[in-house]
Amino acid sequence: MASTSPVAAKPGRPRDPGADDRILQAVVDELAETGVAGFRINSVAARAKVAKRTLYTRWTERDDLILAGLSTLCVHLRSPRTGSLERDLRLLFDETADALDSPRWLIAARCSLELPDYPELYAMFQRDCIDQPLAVVEDVLYDAQQRGELRTGIDRTVAAETFANSLAGFSTHIARLRGVSAYGVREQFLDLFLHAVRADTAG
Repeated sequence: MASTSPVAAKPGRPRDPGADDRILQAVVDELAETGVAGFRINSVAARAKVAKRTLYTRWTERDDLILAGLSTLCVHLRSPRTGSLERDLRLLFDETADALDSPRWLIAARCSLELPDYPELYAMFQRDCIDQPLAVVEDVLYDAQQRGELRTGIDRTVAAETFANSLAGFSTHIARLRGVSAYGVREQFLDLFLHAVRADTAG
């Protein structure tokens, strides 16, 4: 009778499919409570109910882990490319306002005040959470310029910064205390912004 060899068991424990989500939520909770300065790897592991080594197999550096958590709070945009400047800006406005309306955004805003004290982390945060959405707004303005919808001489970088920073300003805690919100000024803001950047001949 022919003998059969036993199938070798795979070494190590199977990867926990829910660990990444728990870890990232634990990072956000830790940042909300302690900010960047008080952020502790041990505390994140305890919150996520994972071993500390589990964190390091996914994010080898403390800054990488912080950035991963912050990235879940940031606005990540894609160019709508509807063929119309007004339609593109309306979609971008709504998507950005939805993200900034979340209480989670206030955590990122708070942490951003600390980040200049951590130059390398700030550079990564700026790339992923500031430059990326600004680049999308600039792309929308560039496409509009190619279609002849943009006013001659408009600086697309300044216009994109104005669009994004205005929405962020309408979404701060202080703005909310004053009863101001991005949703509340939507039509007035879009009318004002389009009047400033759109060519006179654009529909």
